[in-house]
Amino acid sequence: MERWKDCLAALVPYYNRDGANATLIYVSSGEVFEDHRTVKWNLRRLARLFSVDLEAARRNQGEYLHYSQGLPLPLSPSLVLVPLKTREAVGKNDGCHSYVNPSAVVDLLEVKEQGKVRSIIILPGEHRLPCHYTLKTVRKRLRDGAIALERHRATLLRGTASLKISSQDYRKLLEQLVYTLVAGIRQEP
Repeated sequence: MERWKDCLAALVPYYNRDGANATLIYVSSGEVFEDHRTVKWNLRRLARLFSVDLEAARRNQGEYLHYSQGLPLPLSPSLVLVPLKTREAVGKNDGCHSYVNPSAVVDLLEVKEQGKVRSIIILPGEHRLPCHYTLKTVRKRLRDGAIALERHRATLLRGTASLKISSQDYRKLLEQLVYTLVAGIRQEP
C-alpha cells in the first residue's frame, strides 16, 4: 500500500479465479496490481494510513454537497476518491463500487448501446473501466470530487495557518510557489 498510495488512480472490485471478492489497484503509471482483499478493506486501510475517519469525511461531504450517497472521500491534499458503480453484485455484500481518483481520469466515453454499462472511464495505460452511470452523472461525480479536494485543501490550509485566506489569496500563494520552484530549477547546474 505504501508504494501506491501517492499515485493511486482507482480501486476496482473484481471476482478472482476462485470467485472471491478482490481488488484491482490501478496507479497513475498505468500499472495494475491485484490484491486478494476487498475494495472496502483497501479503502479502510488507505484511510487509516492517511489518518482519515471515513464516517466523518462522508458526513462532512454530505452536509456540504447536499446528498448522502456516493460521496467523494478526500484522503489527503492530493487524493480524493469518488465511488462509481462498475459491476453487478453476484452475492450479498459484494461491493459494486470502484473508487476513482478524478485527477487520474484520462478520458470518458459514452456507451451508445442499451445495457447496464452506460459509460467508460479511461485510466492511465489505456485501461478501460466500464461504469453503470451515465456520462453526465460520472462527470458530475468527478467534478464533485474535485470540489471536495479543493475544500479539503482549503480546510487544511486554514487549520495550519490559523487564518482565513480567500481563494484569490490562495491562488496567488500557489503561483508564487510555482514561480519560486521554477526559478530554483533553472538555477541548478
